[in-house]
Amino acid sequence: MGHEAGFGEIASAAADAVARALVRARPPGGPRLSRPREDAPGRLRRAQRLAALLTEGSAGLDEPARRAAVGAVGRAFAALGARQAGALLVAASGPAPVPVPPAPAELSPAAEAAYRKLFVLCLGGRPQEQEEDPAAVFEERYARYVAGAQGRVQLYGLTLSQARQDWSLDLAYISLAVSGGEFLEEPGLQSSVKAEVALNATERVLLRGPAGSGKSTLVKWLALNASRSSFGPQLRDWNGLVPFVLPLRSFNSPAGLPRPQDWLGATGVPLPPPEGWIAGLLASGRALVLIDGVDEVPPRLRDRTESWLRDLLTAYPAARFVVTTRHSAVPEDWLTAHGFTSLALLPMDRDDVGAFITHWHASARAEADGEGAGPERDLLDRYEKALLEAVGTRRDLGRLATNPLMCALLCALNRDRRMHLPRARKELYDTALDMLLIRRDSERDISGVEGVYLSRDEQTLLLQRLAYWLIRNGQVEASAEEAVRMIDSSLDSMPQVKAQGDARTVFRHLLIRSGLLREPVPGSVLFVHQTFQDYLGAKAAVEARDFGVLVRNAHEYTWDNVVRMAVGHARPDERAYLLRELLARVDRSEPERSRLVLLAAACLEHAPELDPEVRGEVTARTALLLPPRSPGQAEELAKAGELVLELLPEPGGLVEAEAAATIRTAALVGGDRALQVIAGFRGDDRYEPARELSDAWGRFPVDVYADTVLADAPMTTAHLHVRTPGQLRALDRLRHVRRLHVTWDGPVPPEIAGRPDLESLTLHRNPRLADLSPLAGRSSLRHLGVLDCPQVTGIEVVGELRADSLAFGYLRDDLSLAPLAGAAGLRSLIIGFEPEERRIGDVPAADSLTALHLWQGARRMTLDGIERWPRVEKLTVAGSTQYRQLVRSLPLRGLTALQIRHAAPVSAGALLPYERLGRLTLIRCALEGSLEALREVPALRRLVLSECLGTVDLAPLAPLADLVIELRRGTHVTGAELIPPERLVRRD
Repeated sequence: MGHEAGFGEIASAAADAVARALVRARPPGGPRLSRPREDAPGRLRRAQRLAALLTEGSAGLDEPARRAAVGAVGRAFAALGARQAGALLVAASGPAPVPVPPAPAELSPAAEAAYRKLFVLCLGGRPQEQEEDPAAVFEERYARYVAGAQGRVQLYGLTLSQARQDWSLDLAYISLAVSGGEFLEEPGLQSSVKAEVALNATERVLLRGPAGSGKSTLVKWLALNASRSSFGPQLRDWNGLVPFVLPLRSFNSPAGLPRPQDWLGATGVPLPPPEGWIAGLLASGRALVLIDGVDEVPPRLRDRTESWLRDLLTAYPAARFVVTTRHSAVPEDWLTAHGFTSLALLPMDRDDVGAFITHWHASARAEADGEGAGPERDLLDRYEKALLEAVGTRRDLGRLATNPLMCALLCALNRDRRMHLPRARKELYDTALDMLLIRRDSERDISGVEGVYLSRDEQTLLLQRLAYWLIRNGQVEASAEEAVRMIDSSLDSMPQVKAQGDARTVFRHLLIRSGLLREPVPGSVLFVHQTFQDYLGAKAAVEARDFGVLVRNAHEYTWDNVVRMAVGHARPDERAYLLRELLARVDRSEPERSRLVLLAAACLEHAPELDPEVRGEVTARTALLLPPRSPGQAEELAKAGELVLELLPEPGGLVEAEAAATIRTAALVGGDRALQVIAGFRGDDRYEPARELSDAWGRFPVDVYADTVLADAPMTTAHLHVRTPGQLRALDRLRHVRRLHVTWDGPVPPEIAGRPDLESLTLHRNPRLADLSPLAGRSSLRHLGVLDCPQVTGIEVVGELRADSLAFGYLRDDLSLAPLAGAAGLRSLIIGFEPEERRIGDVPAADSLTALHLWQGARRMTLDGIERWPRVEKLTVAGSTQYRQLVRSLPLRGLTALQIRHAAPVSAGALLPYERLGRLTLIRCALEGSLEALREVPALRRLVLSECLGTVDLAPLAPLADLVIELRRGTHVTGAELIPPERLVRRD
């Protein structure tokens, strides 16, 4: 009886999940399937019918298999996005077999067969046809292969023995933040979002990040979850996509890049696909194309790569694409003309670093086994605690721990050196090489396994020659034969090595034992990370006295790290000569002047001893680039380290953007001196500086920063961003701060629920927040934002507030906005998800509404009924469908501010009826025709262009003396020289 009761609960839960998925289903490329709205009894009857179907359809199984099969059906439907559910319904109504998501691996053969049958029955299909489609059978086989191939990741420092080469990506992966100003672009909201949120808002992404920032790991994570249909709520629509991982470094041969039908063979997948299978997935929009490493394509072949990609986009416009590259390999707007959104992986903040350290040590504890497992795990607990404390208190380590590679390196060295860590970056790399090349093998009595005994210096010499050859030739990968030839050419000058074996034997030894090389596919070799290639290549360049080569290539992004590390390797007289030559080139290179000066400044951090005259000249030239005016300039300046702190300007006289960028520069450098620089700006309550004051909190000790900076910061325009328990506790002595932005994991914290005086609150990126009721009765709360909180079950709390501004973004699809009927006096509303209400006119917002913003997550809502709010003066629409509906019906003629996102084509002439329009913002829009029509909009005073596709001609707007044009990143323009400087604002 107990078993039956348990099964009944499982069947009811599964039926509810199926019912919810079918309600939100939408066919590919269309609106939600039109169905009459069900009342509560109707929904109950539907769930009861589905529960009965599941019960009857599984009756032939034994009890454990029955429970497992039905539970799997429920989980599979719960994971479906709206479009995937719609596509499955369409497939179920046709003659072809339904592409059932892969069954969980733990199901028995009988349970798996029942799972597939029940899944199709729930869609109203015919399960008996399911096994007849070879494409469906191959897809499931391919999904299992991808899950196995992409489900493991090398964690640096944990792959030093041959016993264990990789680790579960599920355990090792942490979600990182990307630049996301265009996704959360409202006062008080921060400019970064988690990668999953940003990816969900667009179908084509160019993901940029420096070496070691986690680009390739993110690609693996996307492929793994797509293959298992295991994306969470933030990327639910990606479940059902079929991933194709294309590492561009594998396609650098003269033969060219592979056609879709050759992708599997070209990437080493040993499964021949059915004819037309890949093309069919691309055409249907079910393909997820993950193109990794544009920076690993030699510059001479990059145009060929772009042409190949452009042909793919033209032939298969429905497919999803994610392309990765290092920052400077291509312009930021390299693919914007093809509809790509450019995102940048951001440096890890303290929370990210803490999460990574925790994950790394969890993996290390999983490695420990055998007799000594208990003591080893105890030691690892101590190492983890010590390292977490060290990166929080030692500025030198905090500055190093900015990306996954450096964090992994610190974890490995902290374990290897028993919690005694080096302080300088060069010392860190030296110690890592020592650990990899010699100490691990010698301490484990592993030597001569291949019949070769190489000292650290001998290994280093051979490896650095390979590294320098790769750098000079613009490559990250060599053929094994090329590597063997290079080693062979070195052996005559290394007789003690030659006596031990031929070049091929030495190569195999380096590949297997050094820990610095890997073989991605048979016959090719590359360094385990670009950083080690740069470090060793720089050493070779210095030993060869190739200073002219370094200076000539200093403008190339691939040589940045090489030049900096060369300064560290060089002797004092050599580094002085190198920097003098670099500055001499500055005088000859007008287009590259600022970049080369900043590179010279960044080199100073690697120069413990340097001619004071050279240091002074670099410092003086750097000072000419101040004050910084944008986040990008701040990041470049911060690479110069503490030097720049002495040069940063005082707060007085700085415009808003300059003050904000100065604060950011100091925060990125860190340390006590930086804290004093920031404290000088604590009274600046302009929005951008105040936001930077908030963001900087996470880079300094919580209490010290609270007392030194925040205690005297008004914070009346920006929100104070709270992320950690320590910051929550510190709020008790920051009672004057009444605008908070809280990133948390769990229920509303009592420190927030117990603050009845809050005026503005944004709850952001909280995967476990479900209940908003602790906020009820907050009569002083004027703004409430709930963003990226996918488990929130309802917004009924708005009826118990007096808020006049509400923002809901990236919540669970089909969440009802009906409680807005109780939000009297509402003036501003942001919707950034797909609510139950399909027409904007069905949203019961108050007639007092004056601002309505539909973000990208709500792009599938229609504007039907929008005229019910005649007082709306500020409007945001997202997507081409909403834009076309707007210009066709021309509602809300009193608009004074209009933002259009992700629409094409946009015509300036279509906006002429909006005569009161004073501000027009176009984000990732493709313009049709000239902007000349805007001259006929009499009230227009500001035009904002961000990541607009193609090239925009500003010349027609030159005569408008009262119009200010603001250009944000990724917008190509002509005619800018005709616009007076005071009317042209550039922001990156």
